[in-house]
Amino acid sequence: MDKRILNTKKKLTNTLLELLKTKKIKDITVLELCKKANINRTTFYKYYKDVDDLVLKIEESLISDLEKYISDIKRNYLISYTSKIIETINDHRDIYSRLLSENGDHTFLRKILGLVYEESINEWQKLLKKASREDLDKIYKFIVDGTIGIVEKWIKDNFDEEPNTVSVFINKICMSGLSSFI
Repeated sequence: MDKRILNTKKKLTNTLLELLKTKKIKDITVLELCKKANINRTTFYKYYKDVDDLVLKIEESLISDLEKYISDIKRNYLISYTSKIIETINDHRDIYSRLLSENGDHTFLRKILGLVYEESINEWQKLLKKASREDLDKIYKFIVDGTIGIVEKWIKDNFDEEPNTVSVFINKICMSGLSSFI
């Protein structure tokens, strides 16, 4: 891709992240974003339909990168995936902290955790003999919702704990709940 296009997209992304410090996504306009980024609106519309489309493209890029990291995991354990996701959020905290903030996209973390749904369910079916598919779906939803709450708190608390500490905590909760289905 042309270096100028990359620079323009990077400038728009950085400006959006800056605006997310003080405004919700839905309150950011293309005009405001372009003005602050010092980019013509016509240029913006060459690459994006609107602000939501820009956010979606950023998220798709981050999810694509995460999928590559996750594909390197040999065993389909949810804790392995969760650890990798938390480690990645920590490594790129500037962008994730804004996208996962109160002003960001509240569905983004759910999309990220959804990446490992099938792998987790398949692994659990082998291990949790007493659980039906419906049980496994409920367990996954419960774990995802709890993980979202813990990760959001961790981000809100300015990453005050080490990523491994957060992952181990989530794993302890998950394992104690899953053990009743073994």
